[in-house]
Amino acid sequence: MANQRIHGTTHEQPAQRWNLERTRLHALANRPPYPYVDDELRRVARDPYVSWQGSRYSVPWQYTGKEVWVRERAGRVEVHYGAERIAVHDGAGRHRVVTHAEHHRGIPLHPRNRRDKILVHLHETAPVVEARSLAAYESLVDGGVA
Repeated sequence: MANQRIHGTTHEQPAQRWNLERTRLHALANRPPYPYVDDELRRVARDPYVSWQGSRYSVPWQYTGKEVWVRERAGRVEVHYGAERIAVHDGAGRHRVVTHAEHHRGIPLHPRNRRDKILVHLHETAPVVEARSLAAYESLVDGGVA
């Protein structure tokens, strides 16, 4: 119904415009379709796994707490940290836990509170920040400049 009304910008009926333009469209010879990749930003859990499409996939423990991009490509689940691909798993469907043992080697373990789950505890130091004297600023304030 709306395609029969006169469009405010083109001053034409969209249905008529489409019929005209459709005849001028042609396939792009020998060009692949635009690549579309469905990926999502996820945070690596403390156990260290990421959740994707109802299943959980292991990630190298060094990425615990970091944000990673997860995508599915050709039936495989890929995990990327920036430009680096850090894990690849075969798609598992739903409600599965997929683990590569090498992702968990060398985990610094925290004393277990529970017997069923080990959580990674990483302590990151604060970034180094330049320390400057505020004496110059104080003289400006006291001198009435600031």
